[in-house]
Amino acid sequence: MNLERTWRWEFLGFESAAEGRPVQVWFDALPEEPDRYEITDLLDALQKINDRLWPKEIFDPLIGAEGISEIKIPNIRCLRDGKVKIITYRIYGFFGPKGYGHCYTFLHGTDKDVKNDTIGKQIAKGRLDELTGGFANVHKFEFQEESDSAVAKRTPRPH
Repeated sequence: MNLERTWRWEFLGFESAAEGRPVQVWFDALPEEPDRYEITDLLDALQKINDRLWPKEIFDPLIGAEGISEIKIPNIRCLRDGKVKIITYRIYGFFGPKGYGHCYTFLHGTDKDVKNDTIGKQIAKGRLDELTGGFANVHKFEFQEESDSAVAKRTPRPH
């Protein structure tokens, strides 16, 4: 019998009384174009991959990092403050929490400016410890819907 791929990964976010929803706040504060669009497109693609491992080009299990992993958003080249910049975003998280099926929880989101982001990993690990210790919760991660005008701006027009 051929099993249909009817499920998708669900993305959750870390939530605590002390910090609120830090990854959601980080994501919502990013520039809509191109940053949030690029991240949303990548996560939409990952949600649908349920018959194999996520590609290593965009996912690193961070072996030896005590349970956290990272989603690697491809570098975004954009104009900021009158200069062309290349921005590297990372979302640290884990598969879970326990009792949740087909979920990946975002623990920390950041624009990465060093090769080995030890501080970002430490933040993610600390939040994972809070979750597993019962001192924090998760929430459904929300991707803001695009307005019709934003879609129209991005839709190529014939010449």
